[in-house]
Amino acid sequence: MIAPAAKLGPAPRAIRPPETAAPDPSTVDAGEFDSPAARTFVDARIATALAARASTPDDPALDAQREAFDAVVRAEAETDREINALRDMAMDQIKQDDELLKKWIELI
Repeated sequence: MIAPAAKLGPAPRAIRPPETAAPDPSTVDAGEFDSPAARTFVDARIATALAARASTPDDPALDAQREAFDAVVRAEAETDREINALRDMAMDQIKQDDELLKKWIELI
């Protein structure tokens, strides 16, 4: 039997960046990437992203959490690289063993 889903409180509200006068993406001509409307749209999106980032509080605990997360991700990436290298070495060894076995069979 599947247990019912736990009741959670309301989801936290996302921080909304300040509204900017960005043009509607449907009005930007897809073929005109260098059009003034496209440039205005991209500039508005960049300004919105920068404003959202600037409004993020400077929280030492959050910075420590980010650094810890980055360290874990870097360690996992290094482990993945090592595993891939070992797997490649194992495949090369298997290929050499197969070639040696073929030559041994030819001798018989």
